[in-house]
Amino acid sequence: MRRSFLIAILLFSLSISLTVSAEQIDSDTVREWLGRVTAAGKNLNYEGTFVYRHGNEMEAVKIIHKADDKGEHERMISLTGSAREIIRNNEVVTCILPDSKSVVVDNKTPGTQQLPSFPSELGQLDAYYDFSFEGYERVASREARRVVIKPQDRFRYGYRLWIDDAFELLLRSELLDPDGNAVEQIMFTDIKLYESLDSDLLKSNLSGREFTWVTDDETNHDKPMPVDPHWQVKNKPKGFMLAHHNMHKLPETNRPVEHLVYTDGLAWVSVYIEKIVKNSDLLQGATSMGAVNAYGRVMGEYHVTAVGEVPAMTVELLGSSVIHTK
Repeated sequence: MRRSFLIAILLFSLSISLTVSAEQIDSDTVREWLGRVTAAGKNLNYEGTFVYRHGNEMEAVKIIHKADDKGEHERMISLTGSAREIIRNNEVVTCILPDSKSVVVDNKTPGTQQLPSFPSELGQLDAYYDFSFEGYERVASREARRVVIKPQDRFRYGYRLWIDDAFELLLRSELLDPDGNAVEQIMFTDIKLYESLDSDLLKSNLSGREFTWVTDDETNHDKPMPVDPHWQVKNKPKGFMLAHHNMHKLPETNRPVEHLVYTDGLAWVSVYIEKIVKNSDLLQGATSMGAVNAYGRVMGEYHVTAVGEVPAMTVELLGSSVIHTK
């Protein structure tokens, strides 16, 4: 009985000390940690396995990451579901798809799960998010700091993050809906860090010679196409600003599309505007896939689609308020 009492006192004392230390860490410190997370993910050499849950699906992925004087090199191998390998050398991404016997080479990452990253300067997000430290937990057998990014309105998702205490690498991430439920989760189950890694580990075991190759040259990026500056989004959540506007051709249809990107610095929404072609399959209303929501509508002879990893109400607000001012 005395032993049980002493254990209870010890556990209570430990919980008190953790609470005190958590309260001593302010939001400025949490933002500093987050500002270093992206740099750690880029500059460290590591190999591990993470699980990725989105919607009702769960995948396991092996990742090998190398950083050297030539930049970033990464290889991701899907361990469950459809066979897939993604190899990245800086901005050039090669996606090998054995099931469809195809290889896609592009200067932008194909739609696939990625470890979250954050801007190096987070001070400007104070008006839209609260940052807090919740304590320590173990992830992949490593000590991690658990922090929360909580939005101040319902137009954006929040995050719960576990940061490696020694190297500040992100070990686990939960994307939280406005009610605090996890809509997407990424977590390392094992990870090893190295001083250096053999470059041969980043080479695919598949030659791909017998596969169909699709390269960036085939997607008509020869010359920049002029944009129409009269396209605007009238209503946006507080803090969302136009970050990018271009005109390009869709690889699937080769038709031009106006592309506007809005962000608050952490959340991103793409708005696509294209002329309607007869018998084309158009999204009207809302749809979702895991944490990604989309909203589409017809606007005269144009079709508007807003899509992003934000709540459904956000893409509907932006998509329904697109106007042409001319």
